[in-house]
Amino acid sequence: MKTELRLVPNENSETIGGQSCADGAKALFRSHLEQGYRETNRFFSGLLLLECLVLIVVGFLVAHADVHRPLGAENWHTWGPVVFGIVVSFGAIALTRLWPGAIVTRFAIAATQMLHSELLVMLSGGRWGTHFHVFCSLIILSLYRDWRVFAPATLVVVTDHFLAGTFWPGLPGAAVANSGWQSLPHFTWVLIADIILAISCVRAVREMRARANRAAASESSERSFRQIFEEVPIGMAVVGMDERYREANTTFRRMLGLTPNELIGRTPFDFTHPDDMEATRQTMRILLHSRESHRIEKRYLRKDGGILWAKRTSCLMRDHTGRPLHFLTTVEDITEWKSAQEALHKQAERLAASQHANQLIMDNSRDVICSLDSQGRFLSISAACERLWGYNAEQLIGRCYLVLVHPEDRAPSKAMEESTRSGAKVTDFVNRCVRPDGRIVDVLWSASWSEAEEMLFCVARDVTEQQRIERELRDAKDAADRANRAKSEFLSRMSHELRTPLNAILGFGQLLEHRDPRPAQRPHLHYILSAGHHLLELIDEVLDISRIEADRMRLSLEPVSVEAAVKEAIELIKPLANEHRVHLFTPPEEDLTAFVLADHQRLKQVLLNLLNNGVKYTAENGAVMVQCTCEDERVRITIHDTGMGIAPEKLERVFTPFDRLGAEQSRVEGTGLGLALSQRLIHAMRGRIGVESKVGEGSSFWFEVARTESPLRTVAPDSDPPTGARLQGALKRRSILYIEDNLSNLNLVEQLLREEPGVELLIAMQGRLGLDLARQRSPDLILLDLHLPDMPGADVLADLQANEATRRIPTVVVSADATAGEFQRVMEAGARDYITKPIDVSHFYRVVEQNTGNRGECAPA
Repeated sequence: MKTELRLVPNENSETIGGQSCADGAKALFRSHLEQGYRETNRFFSGLLLLECLVLIVVGFLVAHADVHRPLGAENWHTWGPVVFGIVVSFGAIALTRLWPGAIVTRFAIAATQMLHSELLVMLSGGRWGTHFHVFCSLIILSLYRDWRVFAPATLVVVTDHFLAGTFWPGLPGAAVANSGWQSLPHFTWVLIADIILAISCVRAVREMRARANRAAASESSERSFRQIFEEVPIGMAVVGMDERYREANTTFRRMLGLTPNELIGRTPFDFTHPDDMEATRQTMRILLHSRESHRIEKRYLRKDGGILWAKRTSCLMRDHTGRPLHFLTTVEDITEWKSAQEALHKQAERLAASQHANQLIMDNSRDVICSLDSQGRFLSISAACERLWGYNAEQLIGRCYLVLVHPEDRAPSKAMEESTRSGAKVTDFVNRCVRPDGRIVDVLWSASWSEAEEMLFCVARDVTEQQRIERELRDAKDAADRANRAKSEFLSRMSHELRTPLNAILGFGQLLEHRDPRPAQRPHLHYILSAGHHLLELIDEVLDISRIEADRMRLSLEPVSVEAAVKEAIELIKPLANEHRVHLFTPPEEDLTAFVLADHQRLKQVLLNLLNNGVKYTAENGAVMVQCTCEDERVRITIHDTGMGIAPEKLERVFTPFDRLGAEQSRVEGTGLGLALSQRLIHAMRGRIGVESKVGEGSSFWFEVARTESPLRTVAPDSDPPTGARLQGALKRRSILYIEDNLSNLNLVEQLLREEPGVELLIAMQGRLGLDLARQRSPDLILLDLHLPDMPGADVLADLQANEATRRIPTVVVSADATAGEFQRVMEAGARDYITKPIDVSHFYRVVEQNTGNRGECAPA
C-alpha cells in the first residue's frame, strides 16, 4: 500500500499559507457551496414533482368530497390553485436547469415550496394539522444553508393568508385566516422557525467555511511539502518496511538515471554496489533498534553503468504509538568530492615522491641547489656545495652567501639579490667566489624570489672552464675581426693598386688595337686585353664577396619585374651565346608577369652569372633555357643547360670560392667566384639557390626569391590621381627629374603624373646622367633613388648639394631602405624629404606638392 507523506494543518492555517492559501480556501468554499446549491436544486426538482402529484390527488379528493358543488367546471376554486401550483412548479424546475447555482433559482424554489404548503392548507380546508407542512418546508429549505431563502418563503405565507382572508373569504381554509388576529400566532411561529433555521444556516455556512480553510491549508501544506520534496537539491526517498521504494524525488531519480516506473517497487539492494551490500543491511538493522538517524557513505549503481558515490542519511519514521511506518532516506552526491579526494591523495603521493626525487636530485646534482632567507642566509643547500666552494652543508647553513663572494663582486651580487626580490628573474649572473684554499671559481647563478615563502631559490654552477673558453673565444673573435678589417683594407688598397696599372694596360692595349697592328701582333693584343678584363672581373668579384662578408654591401630590396630583369640579362648575354653558337630559349611572356622583392642590379648580376656559366660550359649547337615558375609566395627562376654536367661528388663544392671543379685545366675562362658571389647575393636578398646536375646531360641552376605585388597596382590605370584636382594649380608648368634605374618604379611615377597639365617628367637611369640633366634643365624637383648602377645615390645627393646651380633644387629621396639611420643620414646630407618604397600614393602627392610650390625657400645651409 502506497504511503503518503502529509503535514498536519493548523486550525488557523489560512493565515499561514499567505494570500495563496486564503484564495484557495475561498475558492474551495465557493466550490462546496455551489455544489450544495446544485445538489439541493436537484433534490427540490424531484420534491416539487412529487408534491405536484400530491396536489392533483388531494384536489381530486376534495372535488369529489364537496357535496354542495357538482364535479365540473364549477369547481374552479379547487382546480384553479392546483393548476397554478403545477405551472409555478415547472417554472421553478426549469430555473434549476437554466441557472443551477443562482440565487434567483433558490428564491423561486423557496417560493414554490411554500406555495405548495399553502395550497395543501387551502385544499384541506385550513385544518391546523396541514399547517405542519409549512414548518416542514422551512426545515427542508434550510438544506440550502442560505438564510436568505426564508425571506421569499415567509413572504409567500404572509401574502397567501392576507389575500385569502381579505379577498377570497369563501375559499377553503379562508375561515382560518378570516381575521388578522387569528393568523398572528401562525405568523409568529413561522417567524420563530425562520430565525432558528437562519441561525442554523449561518452556523452551517461558518462550519463549511472552516472546513474549507482547513482543507485549503492541508492542500497548501501538501503542495509545499511536495514541492520541497521534489525540488530539494539532494535526493530523498521513502522505503517501506518491506524494503521497497515507495516515493523518490526527481533529484534522486536523476542521480541514478531512472524513471519513476523503473525505481518504485524496487529495493535499495537492486542499485547498491556489491561491496556496500552488508553496510546497507547493517544500517536497516540499526534503525529498527534505534530512534536516531544513521549516516554512511556508499556507492550506487547508475542505470548507465556508472558508479555514484553518495552520503546517505536514513531515519525510521514511526506513528504516535511508536510503530514503524517507513524509512526516510536523504542522499547527497559526493562523487566529485570523492574524485577530488582521490586526486588529492594521489597528488599527495606524487608530492611525496617528488620531494623524495628532489632530495635525490639535490644530493646527486653537480650544481648547488639552495634556498636563502630575506637576509641572504642559507636555509637549505645540496651536497654539491662542498665540491664548488669547499664547505659542507653544515658549515654554510645560517651563514650569508656573501662570505663566499670575492670582495670586488659583492656589490654587484647584492644588486642582483635586490633586483631578484623586486620581481626580476636572474638566469645568467656570474660572480667570483673564493674557496678556503684561496682558489677563485667563476659561479653562474640562477635565482627567483618567492613572495609567499619569502625565500630566494638559487642554483649555482661552476663555470670557471666555460668562462675561460668564452674569454678565449672573445679574444679569437676580436683577432678575427681585426684580421677581417685588415683583409678589407688590404683588398681595398689592392683594388686601387691593381686597377691603376690595369687602366694603363687595358688603355694602351685598346689604343694599339685601334692603330691597325700587324697580323702577328693581333693575337698578342687579344691575350693582353683578355687577361686584363679577366683580372678586372676577378677584382670586382673578390671585392663584392668581401663587402657581403663584411656586411657592407647595401641592397635596395624593392619590387622588380621578372620580365624586365630576364630580358635585360638575355640581351646582354646574346653576343656571348652567338659567339659560342649556343641557342637561348626564354620562357613565354605570361610566365614572366610576376614581381619579386629584390635588388634590381644584383638580381640581374645573378642572372648574368648563371647564364654566362651555362653558355661557357655548353658545347656548340647546345642550348640554354630559362624557366620561370610562380608559387603563392615565391618565384623560382631556373637556368637549364645541355653541357657536360657535374659529377655528384663535386656538387657540394659548386659554390665554393675559387673552386672551378677542375675546369681550370680547360679552355673555359673563369675565376671560380661567380657562383659563390651569386649564392651570397641571393642569400642577402632573403632567397635560396641550388643546383641539380647529371653528367653528360647538363645542369640546372635555380634560385628562389620572395614574390610581391606590382607597384603599378597602387593606382588604377584609367582613374585620376587621388589628389589631382588639388595639385593642378601647384604643379602647373613644373618639371620633375627622376633618377632611377628600376623600370617598374619609373612606370609607376610616370602613371602617377601622366595626367597633370604642365608637368614634364625627366628620366635618368644613371647617376651621372641625372647630374648632367639637373645642371642643364634645372628642374623644379629631383626624385632620387639611392641605389644606382654607376654610382651611389648618396654621392649624387652630395654632388647636387655641392654645385651652386643645383643646391637649391629640392631633392626627395625615393628608396626601399626604411631604416631610421638611413633617413637621418640623407636628411642631414641635404635631402628635402624621404619617400619609402613601396610608394604610398597619397604621401607621394603630398610630398610633391609641398616641394614644388616654393623653390629655394628652405635650401639647406
